[in-house]
Amino acid sequence: MVGKDFLNKIDFVLLGAVLLAIIFGILMVYSAGFDSGDALNRGLYKRQIVWAIIGLILAGFLSTINYRIIGRYALHIYVFFLFILIITTIFGRPIRGSSVRWLTFGFFSIQPSEFMKLSTVILLAKYFELKERDLKDFKELLIPSALTLLPVLVIIKQPDLGTAAIFIPVLFVMLFVGGASVSHLISIVLIAAIAIIFPMLLTYWEWEGYKGNNFIIQLFGHIDVLFSIAGILLVVALTAFIINYIVNKKFLSKIYIPSAVISLGLFLSVVIQNWFKIYQKKRILVFLNPDLDPHGAGYNIIQSKIAIGSGGFFGKGFLKGTQTQLGFLPEKTSDFIFAVVAEEFGFLGAGLLLVIFGLIIYRGIQIALSTRDKFGAILATGIVAILFTHILVNVGMVIGIMPVTGLPLPFLSYGGSNLLMMMISMGILNNVYMNRSMF
Repeated sequence: MVGKDFLNKIDFVLLGAVLLAIIFGILMVYSAGFDSGDALNRGLYKRQIVWAIIGLILAGFLSTINYRIIGRYALHIYVFFLFILIITTIFGRPIRGSSVRWLTFGFFSIQPSEFMKLSTVILLAKYFELKERDLKDFKELLIPSALTLLPVLVIIKQPDLGTAAIFIPVLFVMLFVGGASVSHLISIVLIAAIAIIFPMLLTYWEWEGYKGNNFIIQLFGHIDVLFSIAGILLVVALTAFIINYIVNKKFLSKIYIPSAVISLGLFLSVVIQNWFKIYQKKRILVFLNPDLDPHGAGYNIIQSKIAIGSGGFFGKGFLKGTQTQLGFLPEKTSDFIFAVVAEEFGFLGAGLLLVIFGLIIYRGIQIALSTRDKFGAILATGIVAILFTHILVNVGMVIGIMPVTGLPLPFLSYGGSNLLMMMISMGILNNVYMNRSMF
């Protein structure tokens, strides 16, 4: 039996905020499937209730197990889910028209990439605890970056751009908290920017049928050219690094670091250009201008903005959203469920939901700051980073300031995998809170 002492240690503020978000989410999934002609979404709220109950049980169970025990098996957990992720990429199948791979077991399916996020955070937190090294040394960023990049590449292959993108800001936040140099973190951002820019430019030129003689277009219009330039810069970086290692001349770091950054960025741009589907790259372009493809990639954003704008300040009322109930709003139970909230409950309801999310994030930050254990502090930070990034990207996507990436809104969007992952994360976060003074 659960003792009184155990109950007194629970973070009831965190628990209450999470329960409110889940209840709100079930109501929104119910509303999104209320239209009698919508056979695809009707009745999904029942499944969401089942997943929520299972998630609460798992969160309660993980609250009773000291999180440091989980840390002991961090590598095992990471390798297990990476193996499952690879199996899913090879043998998994899409669900509901999505290109994302799922593993199906009879009457239910799971998306292993959701659990890969948490397992990566657990392993990174354990690595930062065990390796008491100076993260201001650029070399010390290689292992955590590699541990993050490996699942990212597998997930991109599925392909699932939205989930893969989540790993980068989470790694960034954990490195920052772990003590990495700001200049090195900026290097990571530059690598990501270079990796995205060239595939987007090539896609735009191809989309628009641009046949100009611009030197830049001719130079970077071929993947082989990008690959060759990346290879040359990599050789320069390695040569400068080896010479610096032998003669210890600091000025050489001004050669090998920029060369390595540009080289890695170009290599990743080649990967993106080859692995990403054309519709994924179009989504990134369309968020800048939905009118580029109003009946295709831009349709979702346009309809979402209409739904949000029509909600006004107080909203149209529960079950009375016209964009939702008449079927204009796409993916209304999952990716665009925030638009359902804004249409039916208006700015007031959407703002209240963001306050609830803000409270959960605030409690997570407080837990990370109050624990005496380095592993617990970084683990809590990683969990908060996953939650915050999901909310930021999903809400930004729905209101049209970020690309449509297919990321669910935590605790609200329909889907068992994300809800279970989030509830497991909340159980671990509560466990860190309960044991914050023991180390």
